[in-house]
Amino acid sequence: MKTVVIHSIHPREGKTKIAKELAGFVQLQGRQVILADLDFIADPHRRALGLPSKPNLEDLLQEITKQSDTKPFFDIQFSKEQLEEFFLNHQSGLKVLSSENSKKLANDEDIAQKLRTTVRNLKKMPYDLLILDTDSSNRDYNQVVLQEADLVLIVMDNFRYNVKDLVHYLRDLNDMGYDTDHFRIVLNKIPNPLQIPVEELEKESGLKVMGIIPVLSGSISPSYDTQTEDIHLIVSQPEKNPSFVQAIGSVVDELGILS
Repeated sequence: MKTVVIHSIHPREGKTKIAKELAGFVQLQGRQVILADLDFIADPHRRALGLPSKPNLEDLLQEITKQSDTKPFFDIQFSKEQLEEFFLNHQSGLKVLSSENSKKLANDEDIAQKLRTTVRNLKKMPYDLLILDTDSSNRDYNQVVLQEADLVLIVMDNFRYNVKDLVHYLRDLNDMGYDTDHFRIVLNKIPNPLQIPVEELEKESGLKVMGIIPVLSGSISPSYDTQTEDIHLIVSQPEKNPSFVQAIGSVVDELGILS
């Protein structure tokens, strides 16, 4: 199973939307996908997909905590059936490990070990793709998740201050001994010609731009009776936003998941 982390160095870059749409696109092509929300600072995926609040990531972490009383974290194993008890089922067939808003988890002294245990167990599942959405902090628990991935997609725009921050972020990770060779960039809007060109962005950061996702055109009608924005998978209605869906498909092609 290929493991892809969707990350950003600033909040509100659109990584959650891209995470769920990438997961949904691959699921709708007949593959089996897990979308794991590891951002417990906010609760994007349950809201974004119109799913119940239980079970969720915190329930799984509590089970890991209980098992860690009698065994080391690296020895904590879950079967497929045990892990699936913590998943929510979207109508598309997508499996979602949802996260409630649990900011207190960030202060758990063992949270990095618990998330590593979570991700390593998820990676053993007999699925085709695991997409992990993180928060935007440079915390140790995120660094653990980034190193567990086959590919890390940094969602950003090409404004100069963002590019400068990305370069510093990558340098800091390298200085701490973390590998960033598996990092790539996904732009969250059509590049502004007054800002840094894609070629210069790639040169300055040393990262390849895997795709460009345009801003959604028009309003999106929710699939459920709710006030939540973007409650459904946009890729399930390609006729309404063809350029957006085509761009998501191009990123999927670059990932090589469907080949």
